[in-house]
Amino acid sequence: MMEAIRSFFAHSPIAVLFVCVAIGFALGRVKIAGIPLGGIPGTLFAAIVVGQVGVEVDDNIKTMAFALFIYSLGYVSGPSFFQSLGRSTLNLVYLSLVSSLLIFLTIWGLAQIFGLDKGTAAGLLAGGITESAAVGTASEALGSMALPPDQITAMQANIGVAYAITYLFGFTLVVFFVSLIAPRLMRIDLKTEAARYTAALGIGGDDDLEPGQESALRGVVARAYQVTRSEAEITVGSFEKRFDGFVTVQRIIRRGRTIEPGKDRALAVGDRVALLGRLDEVLEAGPYLGSETSDMRGLDLVGETRTVVLTNKDFIGETIMAVRARLDPEQRRGVHVVKITRAGQNLVPRPKMRLEAGDTVSLYGMPSALDGAVPLIGYGVDQGIAVDYVYLGLGIIVGILIGMITVPVAGSPIALHTGGGCLLSGLLFGWLRARHPRFGGLPAATALHLRDFGLAIFIACVGLGTGPQALTLLKQQGVLLPVLAFIAVIVPIVLSLLYARYVLKMNPAIICGALAGCFTCTAGLNAAVQAAENETPVLGYTVPYAISNVTLTLLGPILVLTV
Repeated sequence: MMEAIRSFFAHSPIAVLFVCVAIGFALGRVKIAGIPLGGIPGTLFAAIVVGQVGVEVDDNIKTMAFALFIYSLGYVSGPSFFQSLGRSTLNLVYLSLVSSLLIFLTIWGLAQIFGLDKGTAAGLLAGGITESAAVGTASEALGSMALPPDQITAMQANIGVAYAITYLFGFTLVVFFVSLIAPRLMRIDLKTEAARYTAALGIGGDDDLEPGQESALRGVVARAYQVTRSEAEITVGSFEKRFDGFVTVQRIIRRGRTIEPGKDRALAVGDRVALLGRLDEVLEAGPYLGSETSDMRGLDLVGETRTVVLTNKDFIGETIMAVRARLDPEQRRGVHVVKITRAGQNLVPRPKMRLEAGDTVSLYGMPSALDGAVPLIGYGVDQGIAVDYVYLGLGIIVGILIGMITVPVAGSPIALHTGGGCLLSGLLFGWLRARHPRFGGLPAATALHLRDFGLAIFIACVGLGTGPQALTLLKQQGVLLPVLAFIAVIVPIVLSLLYARYVLKMNPAIICGALAGCFTCTAGLNAAVQAAENETPVLGYTVPYAISNVTLTLLGPILVLTV
């Protein structure tokens, strides 16, 4: 049986990659203490086991998969990475950089104390801190060092094994720390603190909606009223000003004819009007004009929801209330913010909520009004599925060229290699796409698929190459690695918490989300959101996540060079 399997894999090395991915993602559904293992660690475990039969995979496949993964990672993070480096997010930027420095110093110190080789130290970074990209960047850095080939191969294998062993421990610790341990250390009730912070942001809607859900009772509605008020002249402009522009007159029918609802237009008794606004405000404004009517002839309106990525620098860091005040009433007339998505989490718009670069804002209104409002905020998300392969190919080529540049440091040539080059290229090309959305189409879902698929294939290649050496490292340091993973997480995360709380004086609920971002752990964010019972931790997550994805990825080669 074993010979048959070995023969099949020998004749079709590509098949073994998909076998590992399929088994790995099936394993990833297994929950430990209620937390899914995850498809990427599952793929690595599966590949290490399958690799025991001895399977060779072309290195070009491994390099191509890693290039796709790391470029897509940079592309997705690019807009939020560059635009988050502003004054309004300085505390989060400081926390991200300090946290990355603490992580590096902790792992470097552990390597010195316990005599870890370069590969094991890099694997501890990738696994314990759950930064999978560091597996590739560290492996590339090892491959370029002037060391015996067998030594390089052994240390590259150690990266994969150390990553596989430490990932689960680091991942689990971060999840429990940000949701349970951190609130206790800060002596706060996360649910109460999050609710207090939410109340300070202003009124909002339902906090309990999951991504993809929306209220069955729409917040923004159109209702028909017949004007019966005759004691004073009411113009469209005076009526809308009375309700601060939150309710607008979208259509007027007078004696069967449609009349343009200009702001100087006077409303007459008998007019039927279509009002648009939030439900509670329309129900207040409508009776001011007259009685609600079921006669909808000529009043049918076509509303539309458009998704916009925030790129306007004037609005980044401002509250929704402040942005609304800065816009001309005619520019925002009949346009309503219905949802804000940040880091994959839906946020309820509140007057005092501050906007961040890369926020995805859902606007509802009439198509003509949206045509003018969308460019003021950023660029509309293309709902199409077309990919600009010229832009994609050019971006990866540029990344490869950047990676080939060598700089002599202390007499040794240093390069970013494919990983570092494609990461920087992805950041740049993603940012350019955000600034100029007319070219370079790569739908978000496609970019995320390329990222996850590229990483899965790359990790499978790493695991298959690691397999034969896995038992050796397990015998040498198998028991020690989980302990090192615990230390590698707990020391920098506790120090980061203290820095955020007592030096930066950040809100405790925001700190919990920010720590999850510093350790690039989305599952940790989800756990903090569940513990808080609202989305407040998300407000601290996106900036540290964008920055740490870059800094921690680049720490892989730095560890290799300094350990």
